[in-house]
Amino acid sequence: MSQSTNSTFYQLALQQCVSMQSKLMQQHTLSNGEKVWVRLAGKRNSIWRYRLLKIAQKISGIHMLQPVPNLGGVSSLRTEVKRLQELAQANICVPKVLAQEPNATMISNIGEHNLEKEWWECHEDPQTLLQRWRLGLRAIVHVHQQQQYLSESFARNMIFINDQQIGFIDFEDDPLTAMPLTQCHARDLLCYLHSGAQLMNQFGISTEAQQAWHQIIAEQPASTQSIIQNSLRKIRWMRRFTAEFYGKDTLKLAAMANFN
Repeated sequence: MSQSTNSTFYQLALQQCVSMQSKLMQQHTLSNGEKVWVRLAGKRNSIWRYRLLKIAQKISGIHMLQPVPNLGGVSSLRTEVKRLQELAQANICVPKVLAQEPNATMISNIGEHNLEKEWWECHEDPQTLLQRWRLGLRAIVHVHQQQQYLSESFARNMIFINDQQIGFIDFEDDPLTAMPLTQCHARDLLCYLHSGAQLMNQFGISTEAQQAWHQIIAEQPASTQSIIQNSLRKIRWMRRFTAEFYGKDTLKLAAMANFN
């Protein structure tokens, strides 16, 4: 199939998908058997999208965890297309933009299995779990080495492709519009830590995971290290909050504090 024919196929498929779609983000299987995702422009982003970061920032006082302002709608579609194209040009594994309309975008499916799910599936195998933890860290650092950055780099937004590769999804906001690149890099690593520190503790490899974290951080530029260390220092007082009655949001930050 030629490139122009391919483009026409996806454009027509997008129109068909939009006509039957009931959610803002939905997976479809095209006539050729290919799985794709279609995102529609909503009125604005739902508050739940930023709940995790808002709570984390409010409790911890870590500026890096502040959500990036985003009104959603057509603007967020344009932002996601722009970021996906920039990351793809830097050879980062992200979905391919297949077709666009003013109020909808179709992107390729790079996998169904996110890294958080992978952690749960292998949590009874400490060595494999640790390898997956390191894999996520190295994948983020690889992005930074290309002078790029992510959005909300939680494990749920990182697609486990195989034991050598991670892909990234969800780029409706652009952190570089709100902070310098060095802060974007620090934010990526802090978001990852926020999504995984408690699980690594729960699964019994906290010490090994901390060692892998410190090794990665020691390899980062001094400016990035400083931001991360200063951020974690703010929540050092929380490190002994281990009882379940504190709630999952506080426990995630407490687990992060132990990585400082």
